[in-house]
Amino acid sequence: MALAKGLLSKIHIARQQLGLPDDVYRQKLQGMFGKGSAKDLNLRQAERLLKEFERLGWKPQPSKLAAGKPHNFAQLPAEVQVIEAQLTDMRLPWSYADKIAKQMFGVPKVAWLKKPDQLTAVLAALHVEQEKRNLLAEVDRLCQRLGIEHPEQVAGLEQLPKGWQRQRPILTALVNALNLAIEAREIKEGK
Repeated sequence: MALAKGLLSKIHIARQQLGLPDDVYRQKLQGMFGKGSAKDLNLRQAERLLKEFERLGWKPQPSKLAAGKPHNFAQLPAEVQVIEAQLTDMRLPWSYADKIAKQMFGVPKVAWLKKPDQLTAVLAALHVEQEKRNLLAEVDRLCQRLGIEHPEQVAGLEQLPKGWQRQRPILTALVNALNLAIEAREIKEGK
């Protein structure tokens, strides 16, 4: 089984940050695991190699997605855990939710929101973003099914407004129109 790209990248970043010359790096791989390349390591071996790099002075950086996570996360209301789940699902950093809190309430951090309805509002804003992303992904999927690159290639959709990719009503209408185009094509083909 191939080593995950993220873990492989982490190994190469650590190697670069340590300034290990290629021959020293390869000797370490050979000496520790009998392998000539990090891509040949299994998960346990990769983790051991990263521990060895830490012993040599490498300091791993926290994930950009985890950056900004409230230090008092465990003491915050349950809604904050749902916010974290939504951010994780959309692969967004905590700073995204913090910007929503700042924009909506003038409070720079989600962790500083005091009222339950404020957290509910941040959750709602994240839900809207998630819905937009899901609708846009559905538009892309339907375009692929139709064999087109852009929804504007379907008759009647030539005049999409600027920024349509961020507008839920337009995305919803596009999904419906593309589904109708697929149905029409299937009827025409006798499916």
